[in-house]
Amino acid sequence: MADDDRSVPDAAQAAAPGPTLRFEQSSHPAGATVLHAIGAIDDDTSPDLWVEMGIWSEAGPELILDLTRVDFLGTAGLNSLLQSRDMMGSEGKRLRVYCGSGRPARRALQVTGAMDLFDVVDRIPEEPASSRNMLFGVPDPDVRLNGQRRSNDE
Repeated sequence: MADDDRSVPDAAQAAAPGPTLRFEQSSHPAGATVLHAIGAIDDDTSPDLWVEMGIWSEAGPELILDLTRVDFLGTAGLNSLLQSRDMMGSEGKRLRVYCGSGRPARRALQVTGAMDLFDVVDRIPEEPASSRNMLFGVPDPDVRLNGQRRSNDE
């Protein structure tokens, strides 16, 4: 294939931005600062999350991170959340996480086990204390698939 046979991306494709993350701030009636994350939290945007969390954690003793409008939460984002939680904890401050109807964020916290590592303010009421049981139950090894107990001679 000759060099001149390759297609060259047009200017719109070349200038297309990658995932974006933006933030909005509000105040909770109880006095906490609420930081609303909007977009994707991935390798490219997790440093932005870290910076914003650092800035807004200075506003008071409690920060609520609203992940309702996050459409992707990757491992880099989870790492930034953990680092922010640790940083705030070392300063005597509290980080709370709100997932709302945001399924991507809630799912990422559940499947990684990180739900247990954060103060999630909107846990599902019927949810067991541990998120390990939220996705599916682990069968009892002494019970058959048909529900009958196994005997000792099996």
